[in-house]
Amino acid sequence: MNDLILLTTINFKKDLYAATSDVYSSVPPNIQQGLLNSSLKAKGLHVEIIEADVDNILIDELIAIIETKKPALTGVICTGANPASSTMAMAGVNAFYEKFNARNTGLKTFVWGPHPTVLPERTLRETGADFVVRNEGWETIPALFRSVKERLPVDNIPGISYLDAQAGYHQTPDAVLLNDLNTLPPIDWELMKPANYRAHNWHTFGDLDHRTPYAIVWTSFGCPFSCNFCSINNLFGKRTQRFRSMANVVDEISLLREKYGVRHIKILDELFVVNDKRMDEFCDLLEPKGYDLNMWAYSRVDTINRRLLKRLKKVGLNWISYGFESSAAALLKDARKGIHDTDVDRVIRDTQEEGLSICADVVCGLWEETANTMQQTYDFLVRYNFEWANIYPVFAYPGTVLFNQLKIPKTWKEYSLYGYECIPMGSRELSPAQVLKFRDDSFIRYHSRPEYLDMIERKFGLQTREHILNMIKTPLRRRIIEDPAHA
Repeated sequence: MNDLILLTTINFKKDLYAATSDVYSSVPPNIQQGLLNSSLKAKGLHVEIIEADVDNILIDELIAIIETKKPALTGVICTGANPASSTMAMAGVNAFYEKFNARNTGLKTFVWGPHPTVLPERTLRETGADFVVRNEGWETIPALFRSVKERLPVDNIPGISYLDAQAGYHQTPDAVLLNDLNTLPPIDWELMKPANYRAHNWHTFGDLDHRTPYAIVWTSFGCPFSCNFCSINNLFGKRTQRFRSMANVVDEISLLREKYGVRHIKILDELFVVNDKRMDEFCDLLEPKGYDLNMWAYSRVDTINRRLLKRLKKVGLNWISYGFESSAAALLKDARKGIHDTDVDRVIRDTQEEGLSICADVVCGLWEETANTMQQTYDFLVRYNFEWANIYPVFAYPGTVLFNQLKIPKTWKEYSLYGYECIPMGSRELSPAQVLKFRDDSFIRYHSRPEYLDMIERKFGLQTREHILNMIKTPLRRRIIEDPAHA
């Protein structure tokens, strides 16, 4: 054992992404892993990261690397490019520990991420890890490292969960959230090389031969809204949104563009467009740079306006992802997705007329969902002919109010949207299999419509049209549809 802290992701892409894993899915940098790396190094600690999912390092090979390095502490990072990916990643984390524990290395490990934070005891029992680090971990991980190295008790470290041989499950109080996000050191992009990452296919329509280099930039943590299906605030323990200075954000974008040639950028925030003042500052700082960027970001329809759309488009925000969720107002109200009487049609038309492409996020399978309301939402997508439609079944993620309505899942693979074992929540009237079949059929039906493909060819070219046609040739296989008794 040495003074090394090793932070690793787990490569489980083939199981989780199935037929989409090789060509169509993105290969994102793990921003949380990168920030933990920078934060720990700034405290004088020796840290290495392994991006097993990026570098296609399989579990057996990863274990061999860990055994060779013999770190004092290994942290398994259970998160991804969005909050929901933490639960999906647990399937790979559990698979890793099944093999790792059989080796009896005696090396200390912890699991970190939104999912372990809200299900710490279950995570410990499923994985056999020594610790779960809850919440953000900025101060918890250094304190845990010192305790492991010096063989000191850990029961006074905030944000730790562990199993005691005599007392059973033990949990210390939560760590205090970081107040000033600007004190976090920046991502080390020399270490996390943008050339290793790949943008979403839809994000690069019209430029599909150049999906790399790619980067993700964050400007805030959390969200102030309380949609009952969303798990974004799991890591933070409360409904909140904290902000990084726009000067720091634009400095990072400048570094990525000028030093690494990055053009395609995702803004990580689950709610980027949240107020006019902040967006104006972003545009004021970025516009004089004159960069040729292709960015995308999330917004609600009730936090944006035409003036902002015009400004954001000018600085390179070419795509905006709106969480429409459903076209049925009663379902949105039941899901606590209030939009304050916003004229959705006007927002969509303003966005289209200002030249931004729309990634429309909708869900099927909210608790009061019916076949008719799912069809209404599909008809809504067709009516506006959005450049891309993300159609999701509803999953009852740990940490959400929906989770209590769900039977205990047999495996966390059930949360993999593209995986064979996927089992969404289902609604009061519709079974999980019915919801999933509607989702899969609707995705193919929407993206194969002649009016959609003609629009795509006009806007992005023949190559993009052919890319979409190739993508939808291979439907996803689903166990609960092939074998209904499995559900």
